[in-house]
Amino acid sequence: MNHRKVCWGIAGLGKIAHRFVKDLTTQVDNGVLYAVAARDQARADLFADTYCCRSYGSYLAMAQDPNVDAVYIATIHPFHKSMVELFLQHGKHVLVEKPAFTNTKDWDAMSLLAEAQGLLLAEAMKSVAFPAYQALRRFIQDSNVKIDSVEAAFGNWHEFDPSQQIFNPDLCGGATLDVGVYGLWLYVDLCQLTKSMVPRPLVTCVNDHAESEVDENVEFVFEGEISGTIRASVTRHLVREAVIRGPDLEIIIHEKWWNPAAIDIFYQGENHTINSTVKGGGFEYEIAHVSELILNQKSLSDVIPAGTSRKVISIMESCLAENGFGHLTRPAS
Repeated sequence: MNHRKVCWGIAGLGKIAHRFVKDLTTQVDNGVLYAVAARDQARADLFADTYCCRSYGSYLAMAQDPNVDAVYIATIHPFHKSMVELFLQHGKHVLVEKPAFTNTKDWDAMSLLAEAQGLLLAEAMKSVAFPAYQALRRFIQDSNVKIDSVEAAFGNWHEFDPSQQIFNPDLCGGATLDVGVYGLWLYVDLCQLTKSMVPRPLVTCVNDHAESEVDENVEFVFEGEISGTIRASVTRHLVREAVIRGPDLEIIIHEKWWNPAAIDIFYQGENHTINSTVKGGGFEYEIAHVSELILNQKSLSDVIPAGTSRKVISIMESCLAENGFGHLTRPAS
């Protein structure tokens, strides 16, 4: 390993991989792009030519390269487990795109493998790594703020097309796994921060297309120490602010709250504003954080905690199954 920078490999070369790599190559000081891999050599070559790095026409070939320190897995959900297993077995640290897995069985198995190998395994939940969100967490903790409720939604309209991943049950499409994971992460993270229990949610699924085989619109309602209303949609535009309330408290995470840059805190008669200029696409913060952990030989993150990943996966898995979408969370065969 280059002790000043982590050499990254990218597995899966779709749109999100391009966004990740743009931030890695332009916004991160402690990591470099070393290689990319796809099942097709020509596809890998094209990507590598764009960003000036090595290319591999198989994931195994990249896994066998001793110069790769860490791998970002950007393939679609059902293939995360096999990919994570491959790279962990070959001694690579792994950052896997959210949701890391679609069921807790896979999370537990891969966590045990990472631990046995002495490697880091983290879910790429970029929103919690943003400086503004980390500043909000510090404010809540330092001021001993009590939170009563969390409201957040993430939804965008998409034209219904069963051939597209987002509507394809065999590719684990649907609102919960695609965008609901963000709101659930926010709710669970705030519960963990304030040492509050995470209750079992009441879940309502509504589809706008009778022929759809995935969850198009979903609402999670938590009734506990902290109440929560988390909504997600792949067929409707939803409000883009998240609101957190408590005694004499209102916190508003503004436009695209999942890329938090502007936060207003109204607490005990005072207004506190958190503003953080985002220079890249938002992936740079999780990349720099994970790179720092690796360089410091740490295998656990306090920014993207493994326990929060597991809890969110557990909620999604059970709620999808209870609403007739159990096939979405089965491991890929």
